[in-house]
This record gives sequence, structure tokens and C-alpha cells, in this order.
Amino acid sequence: MVRSVRWLVAVAAAVVTFGVCLWAGRSAAWGWLPAGDAERWGVAAAFAAVAAGAVGMAVGWWAGRESPVEGREDGGSIEAQATGHGRVDQVRGHRGGPGGAVPDNLRLNAKASEYGQVRQTGGDDHSGGPDSR
Repeated sequence: MVRSVRWLVAVAAAVVTFGVCLWAGRSAAWGWLPAGDAERWGVAAAFAAVAAGAVGMAVGWWAGRESPVEGREDGGSIEAQATGHGRVDQVRGHRGGPGGAVPDNLRLNAKASEYGQVRQTGGDDHSGGPDSR
């Protein structure tokens, strides 16, 4: 659900709760409520404010949660290590020709030790692959 719609639902829930609780508190005929009209409105408004605040906090927590962006996947990272005479060839895009979508936040991480070699390409690699050098 879109974040703005969640906040709209949260505000609407708090307003509806306030209205229902104000009506219920005003129309209730409990013996412990004050007898005067102004005092009854005050007690009903206080009750409604506390109830709406509790509902608003709970629904506001739900509305404020960060949800994953729809349609965007986490790119993550590709990690590799070359030791001895090993080679690492990493391509962030596509090798040789057009391919599917590549996440914007994909990270390449490679380490080499001894005589190891690392070759990283930040975009598409049309050179034909690691053995075409």
C-alpha cells in the first residue's frame, strides 16, 4: 500500500474514533457523569481525545513503517576472492549483448592475493568475456 494512502487511513481512523467516542460519551446515561450539559461535553471530549490518541498512535505506527519500494529489488552484492593464480571477472551489467534489467544498487566486491587477478566492469561488457583478452 502506498505510504500516503496509509497515512490517509491513519488520520481517518483517528477522526472516526474521536467522533464515535464523542457521540457515545455524550449520549450515555451513566449515573457517575456530571449533570450539567457543558460538563458532560467536557468529559465526552476528554474521553474521545484519549481514545482517538490511542488509535492514532497504533495506526500511525503502521502508517509510518518503511515498506520495501514496490517494483525495485535489492541489488545486493557479488563477492569473490582470487588467490594463487586465480582470476575474478565481474560484470555489473550484461556480458556480450543486451539482457534484462540490472538493479541500480548492485555492488561488486572482489579481493585478490598472491598472483590473483581481478577484472571488474561497471556496466555492460561487450568484449566477449574474460578469455578474450
